[in-house]
Amino acid sequence: MPAWSALYLAGDVALSAWMLRRDFRRRGRAAVVATAELLGSVSLALPALAYLDMDFAALLNNAALWSLFALGMVALASFGWRDIRASLHDPRTAWLPPRRRWLITALGPGMMLAAALPEVWWGGLALAK
Repeated sequence: MPAWSALYLAGDVALSAWMLRRDFRRRGRAAVVATAELLGSVSLALPALAYLDMDFAALLNNAALWSLFALGMVALASFGWRDIRASLHDPRTAWLPPRRRWLITALGPGMMLAAALPEVWWGGLALAK
């Protein structure tokens, strides 16, 4: 396995945890949601790692890869939708015209989906093998 791929995936999960640090500190429901989002990120990263590392792929059977990938995709979609709803109800953007508000709303999930694209691609390639 190339060293950059392990570093990339570990950095991606660490960045996700760092971005959720405020939710972890608040505890309660926010911490549970942040934990679920972080586990979704990890479950999307593991099939990508299986594509990049044959030794790691040998540890997981096909059902485990499919389960992890499906769980990661569900988490990606549901937390993307959660971010869209939170952005639309954010009072800090209420003064913007509707077109600009939708643009700002689309930026957050768009950047999240763009960052997850390599993991989705590599995970899909791992399942295609």
